[in-house]
Amino acid sequence: MANCVVTGASSGIGREVSLLLAERGYVVVLAARREPVLLEMSAECLRRGAPSAVPVVCDVRSDSDVARLAEAVQSLAPSRLGLVNAAGTAHFGCFAETSIDRHIEQVDVNLGGMIRCVHALMPQLLEHGGDIVNVLSIAAITSFPGAAAYCASKAGALAFGRSLALDLRGTGVRVMSILPGAVDTPLWKENEGPERADMLSARAVAETIVDMLATPLDRTVTEIVLMPPKGIL
Repeated sequence: MANCVVTGASSGIGREVSLLLAERGYVVVLAARREPVLLEMSAECLRRGAPSAVPVVCDVRSDSDVARLAEAVQSLAPSRLGLVNAAGTAHFGCFAETSIDRHIEQVDVNLGGMIRCVHALMPQLLEHGGDIVNVLSIAAITSFPGAAAYCASKAGALAFGRSLALDLRGTGVRVMSILPGAVDTPLWKENEGPERADMLSARAVAETIVDMLATPLDRTVTEIVLMPPKGIL
């Protein structure tokens, strides 16, 4: 039995990852901001086969929330630990016409939140071994107009993962990143984008992430670029 923490577990890629992990018998710790949705997710994960599904109300921008998340993980039976950093936000539009708060929010959630969660869970990861999967975007390596802060946050997260992987060599902790193209998630409710039918499904991305976590321990996957059939949209 393995334990896995999923941030952004209430919707999109994080939700699909959580459900797939439940089906594969993982103990899941579900982190997101919306408690009612988390409670529904916990019940659904149990229904799908998770031995335990622990909901933790957590804004990854909050040090105290992330500390509470680490406490919840520490209370689990010892096991190899997975951490899927799927919490994220985006706001696309003219840089000059977008408030500074919206720009900083993207950096603090997409990059700062990831760093907070990894740092808080590092003692358990080092003690029991584990796998970190950072959910990034093709925007980490390809720039788009109207997405300066978003691209910066994802590029920073890619550099963070690469450096962390070097730091953790030989410790039993693997660091992996997935860079999907456009994915059909609620992120697009507030942003204009390609046709939904041309996007990757959140389930497809989640299946790849769960396969990454299941990679045999005699090898590692560092980065996967996952694109919809039509390429960058």
